[in-house]
Amino acid sequence: MIYTTTGFDEQQGAAHTLLIGVGAVTHTLIVVDGARQLSFAASYDPANTEPEVTALLDLDFAAVKLAVSDSRYSFIPAEVYDEQQHDMYLQYLPFDGVGTTDVADVDPLNIKLLHQSSRIGLEALISRFPYAEIYPQVLGLLSAVAVRGLQANEPLLVIERHAPWVTISVFDDHRFLYCHDFEVSNEDDFTYHLLAVVNRFGFGSRRPSIYLAGDIERGGPDYERAGTYGGNVALADSRAWTGIHVPDDVKPNQHRFLSLLGLYQCV
Repeated sequence: MIYTTTGFDEQQGAAHTLLIGVGAVTHTLIVVDGARQLSFAASYDPANTEPEVTALLDLDFAAVKLAVSDSRYSFIPAEVYDEQQHDMYLQYLPFDGVGTTDVADVDPLNIKLLHQSSRIGLEALISRFPYAEIYPQVLGLLSAVAVRGLQANEPLLVIERHAPWVTISVFDDHRFLYCHDFEVSNEDDFTYHLLAVVNRFGFGSRRPSIYLAGDIERGGPDYERAGTYGGNVALADSRAWTGIHVPDDVKPNQHRFLSLLGLYQCV
């Protein structure tokens, strides 16, 4: 899928922000202008890039942010985070020697995100955009859903899939409770992890509201399993949650870009 607004001017790229979701199978990208409007969106195979995407990647941008789905991370409450204890925190974050360890703020949730994002597979993008900022995909996801999640007084799950990973985040009673990545290969794996999370938090007779994002189709296997075994299911409303204007003809696919839209406001 490739979408370009009629008003998108390649000559104005230097005033726009490029956001790229780096997946193991498929990459996604969007361009957001200074007025917080989405002007270009695409999902593409990095091994067989369409000409429109190749042409876009040849442009210069005011800022470039990469969201890496294969990341290691841990959460620390901001009020107890101590920078001098950084080495101790690393003991809870297995490290394979590839990449660097960074700390990011998830301000609405009042937490610190300690993360390691591998540079493997990013060589071409980093070479093209040496000034790119690199973040874990989960940072964009939580930034996008934080306000909506904290408003919820009932169980709320936001699930984003970027094969082979599924990220499940949980809110309840105006609080952020949980977020974790799972590797899945089919809808049975998806169902297993969904039920494990739902049962862990003991929602009982309260059926959670479940919002789906990323590589999930309305009426597809994951969508149907979420409705059958989880709760009340819908696709995530990326436009409403992030405050970034998404044109009407992109609305049916806006859930695919939830974490990238959330990443726009991250620094």
